Amino acid sequence: MAPSAITEDYYQILEVDPTAELALIVRSYKRLALKLHPDRNPKRDATEAFQRLSKAYETLSNEDERRRYDLIYPSIKGKTAESSQHTTEQQYSNFARSPGPLSEATRVAAKVAAIHKSKHERATKWRVMNMTFESSIFELKRVIRRLEQEIKDLESILEAEAADEAYKNSWSAWLLAPIYKTAEDTEEEKDRKDRERQERRIEKDMKERRLYHQKAALATVETSMRTSKNEFDTADSRDDVEIQVLEKALQARMHRFRRERENAGREKLRQQQQEQWGESQREAAEAARRQREHREKWLRQAAEAARQQQAAMRTAQGLREEEYNIRWRRNNGEGKKRQQQSAISTSPQASRPQTHTTSCQHDGWWPKIQGHAECPRCNES
Repeated sequence: MAPSAITEDYYQILEVDPTAELALIVRSYKRLALKLHPDRNPKRDATEAFQRLSKAYETLSNEDERRRYDLIYPSIKGKTAESSQHTTEQQYSNFARSPGPLSEATRVAAKVAAIHKSKHERATKWRVMNMTFESSIFELKRVIRRLEQEIKDLESILEAEAADEAYKNSWSAWLLAPIYKTAEDTEEEKDRKDRERQERRIEKDMKERRLYHQKAALATVETSMRTSKNEFDTADSRDDVEIQVLEKALQARMHRFRRERENAGREKLRQQQQEQWGESQREAAEAARRQREHREKWLRQAAEAARQQQAAMRTAQGLREEEYNIRWRRNNGEGKKRQQQSAISTSPQASRPQTHTTSCQHDGWWPKIQGHAECPRCNES
């Protein structure tokens, strides 16, 4: 069964750099193990976090496992940056697609998004290149440390042999030889030791030359790494400056556009307010006119009603006066008539018939009053 693909950043889990030595990795693991152990960590994901920490330590503490992990580390490391960069590009892309009158701002947003994309691609290439440099440096340092240790071991052997040879050739060894009776090496043994000594010297010289070349290669790789890093930083800084300039220009354009839009909105609001004020003035004038006309109409109606009331009162007063006069004349005429009848009956000539021609003073006309009424003069009704 194929092993599952590694997708976690073990260096980030252990909180160390990719170039960290094994001792630093061990110290960081011990510190984090005490912190993340389920017995001391009350969080729900404590067990899972501790398992990730243990897996990271098992991988990075083993030289072969770490070398294999370093080969795929650039792709793992790039996921976080790629996700963040994708979000930024998506924002600028959305802004570039947004409708509006600011075509220049849209162009600037698209250019900024393109620069971010270029930065992301450059960062991805640099991560791969940096991991290659670091892998080469790590391997060269490992070889150098091994060669230095082997040379040191050879030097120790050669120094011991030289000291032994110097002792054998010293006066003290010559003087003590009869006492200790040290056995001398045979010619064959001497040839063997000389040959081994010579081989060790040759091996030491070869290792020293190899060490020299390895150190030179290490210096070359480190120089190339620094040069590439400087080129990457310079290009990145240049893009950052360009992005800042473009973003400032974009912000200035957006600010100017918002200010113009706000001014236009305020002007439109002012015009609307003026129109509303004018409309309200016209409505107020119209209402005042209608109120004035209504009042004038009411005054005319009131005056007409008062005039009609006064006329009715005068008519009623005249009728009352006329009725009073009629009654007065009637009463007065009846009294005179009775007086005349009384005088006739008592007069000597009463027995003689007489013919009187009486002319009616009202000439056949008197005020017509509802009901039966007689003329007070001629007693005609």
